[in-house]
Amino acid sequence: MPILLFRDLADYQAHLKNLVAVSQTSNDWTAIKRVQKHRNAGTLFAKPFLRFNDGAIMYFNEEVILEQNRLERIEYSYHYERFDTDGHSQFYFRYDRDPQAAKPVVHEECHLHVNQKEPRFKTHATSFEEVFEFIVAGYYQDRKMRSH
Repeated sequence: MPILLFRDLADYQAHLKNLVAVSQTSNDWTAIKRVQKHRNAGTLFAKPFLRFNDGAIMYFNEEVILEQNRLERIEYSYHYERFDTDGHSQFYFRYDRDPQAAKPVVHEECHLHVNQKEPRFKTHATSFEEVFEFIVAGYYQDRKMRSH
């Protein structure tokens, strides 16, 4: 994935909104919010969540710092969830970066949950862009191709 540069956190927020809007998988891009903590630091999140056109949802929260136009994700959680026809949770996965709770092997700093809180699977550091693109490719690509 190429290194993306941003002028400020508002520029990064606009980038995330655009990514969601052009995907045509959700009309809920306005749910992406930003809380500025300092000039170049803050939190980006979905309030209450990002809803996909098929009813699936994505919660996310990123603690970020922008230094020399490069974004660093200090801590994050990206949670995608699908529901059955009765509205019950059918499947979820969540990527977390949790440096405060990190303990080798049992609670890796970067980890993945699938359908349950434990076990936590060790994974690489990721980003909203990477997780969102995975969701679109894995759950919506066939639907988009069939509609054209």
